[in-house]
Amino acid sequence: MRKLFILLMTVMGTLQLQAQDQNFWLFLCFGQSNMAGQAPIEHQDLTVSDRYLSMATTDGADRKLGTWRKAVPPLCRADAHLGPVDWFGRTLLDVVPENVRIGIVSVAVEGCPITFFDKDKNAPLIAKEERDWMNGILNQYGRDPYERLLSMAKVAARDGVIKGILLHQGETDAYNDEWGREVRKIYRDLQQELRFDSTAVPLLVGEVVRKEYNGVCAHANPTINDIANRYPNTYVVSAEGCLPSDDNVHFSSEGYRMLGRHYALCYLEATSPALAETCRAKLAAAGLDKTSDVASELTVDTKRSGMNLSVSASEPVEKVDVVSFSGKTVKTYTAVGKKAFDMPLQDLPKEKLVLVFHSAGGKATTNIDLTK
Repeated sequence: MRKLFILLMTVMGTLQLQAQDQNFWLFLCFGQSNMAGQAPIEHQDLTVSDRYLSMATTDGADRKLGTWRKAVPPLCRADAHLGPVDWFGRTLLDVVPENVRIGIVSVAVEGCPITFFDKDKNAPLIAKEERDWMNGILNQYGRDPYERLLSMAKVAARDGVIKGILLHQGETDAYNDEWGREVRKIYRDLQQELRFDSTAVPLLVGEVVRKEYNGVCAHANPTINDIANRYPNTYVVSAEGCLPSDDNVHFSSEGYRMLGRHYALCYLEATSPALAETCRAKLAAAGLDKTSDVASELTVDTKRSGMNLSVSASEPVEKVDVVSFSGKTVKTYTAVGKKAFDMPLQDLPKEKLVLVFHSAGGKATTNIDLTK
């Protein structure tokens, strides 16, 4: 009986391998708002190769859960926007053999901690979530983003082969070694349940908006950069040259395109140095892998006292946008016209927020935690 069972399992495994297209490369993508994508989808983003596909991880007007669709943005959910994965796949298709297709499985929850993807911790944490906008996103994933990523990866793996895992998360909590341990655990959980070869499937972890671009969460980058030193087959994707949006937490449309190219180049450097050289040469020839500087003459100092914020700026402030970590502007203060002024905080959501100060000379940002 035992021999018969082993024989049946061997036959089933062989049939599964035969059903899989070895030239259909699958990439699992997860994280928070920057992985979901927060920038406008522009005309150039709408032309997509038939060889680039996206697995629907939610239902929507243009998608059905568990089915493949052409990778026209938005990829993550119907209510998301342009993100780094859009140009990750396109960049790969420019250099891989013509018989290769790329498939994306993406799950992202704006503003979430890394523990929302820890299968052993996420249930009680998600049950306590009180923010309506985040609960709306979680509901689309059955209130278990890890399980949705896993189940859709299993569906996708019937057709292709898992080649890499992309993570862009850390703005919320990549500030200590525990974050890195959580990331590694999630990778190992996926590896054990999906049974892929961990030596052949790299983990690519993207930097957040950098300090030189006034990145509000740039202090997460040292922790993110350290993860490659701690775990095997783990690589950090540079955000150099990836310009931010107005909130300095998320990337602009062009910033996401650049970041997607960096993800693709990082993957090729980890798996095929020859293709990486080809990719790098193509990007350089097209002028697409350059760095950029962001300059602003505005500087702002803030001091909080209870539910009041004292602001001192280097030049008159025209307006202040209050932005949530989901990328949504929750309030705008206009016609300030002063260098020094006070801002009331009592009417703002009790969560972590980004304050974007605008003047004639540029913009400056700071973050504030109203949960404390």
